Amino acid sequence: MPPKKRGGLKLALRIGIPLVFVAVVVVAALTSSTPRSSDVGDCLKGNTDNAESVTSVACGPEANYKIVGKVPNQSQLTVTIGGGCDQFPTATVAYWEGVKSSQGTLLCLEDVKNPGKGMPRVGDCVKGDLSDAAHTEKVPCGPEATYKVAAIEDGGALGGFTTAVCAKVPSAAASMEWKRQGSLSSKILCLEDLKHPDNRKPAVGECMATGANNELHLAPCAKGAAKVLGQVDGLTKMDGLTKTVEEICKDFPGADQAASWSMRGSLATTTYCMQSVKK
Repeated sequence: MPPKKRGGLKLALRIGIPLVFVAVVVVAALTSSTPRSSDVGDCLKGNTDNAESVTSVACGPEANYKIVGKVPNQSQLTVTIGGGCDQFPTATVAYWEGVKSSQGTLLCLEDVKNPGKGMPRVGDCVKGDLSDAAHTEKVPCGPEATYKVAAIEDGGALGGFTTAVCAKVPSAAASMEWKRQGSLSSKILCLEDLKHPDNRKPAVGECMATGANNELHLAPCAKGAAKVLGQVDGLTKMDGLTKTVEEICKDFPGADQAASWSMRGSLATTTYCMQSVKK
């Protein structure tokens, strides 16, 4: 009996690089110096790493933060789990005030000294080195921008480690993780490459060919290329080492190649089933 054919998966396109935009999370016990009746639109001054220094102040040059959201009846655990300030995209600090072991109020703060540090929204653009959060920033969409946010997904506690990310966003060339320091929850930003529009995942019916470093790239549907018949989600990199192309692509008759796309550091992949172009 002939040996079983293995379908080792090739890496398709550039591997997305996860990025953490770090925002400070502060858990503060209520004291006489912390704000007791702050409302949305009010401003605060002080260092959020030191709760005793945070006080209410008129919005102006002296202010460090502006309250953009207020969520009552929250425990300190809410800050650790995260997600309480997700509905306020400009918030970079989640600040809890209350009595320990009791319900308190979560204040979602915008850094007025450093505007633009909040989580990018769909349609926003960024520039910089995706491997270094300190050198990545939101910019107007134009010649200066490098990537554009095409979609935002819930990352959960593992942030795409075991689940394929941006699988339903064919224009995504990379992905990055946004989370607040100390929080278990995260968001995955699916990014379009504005400088290299062809650096993206393929759509069904498009063709790819092998280039440098055995990476696949979009190519004309001519001899030597492979046409994408469909994609399979929910597989891991280990599946590419233990399963044949026929097993992986059983729902796509005619597929004789398989290629995967994944975020660096993730075990999950999006796998593309392809058929060689003979003519």
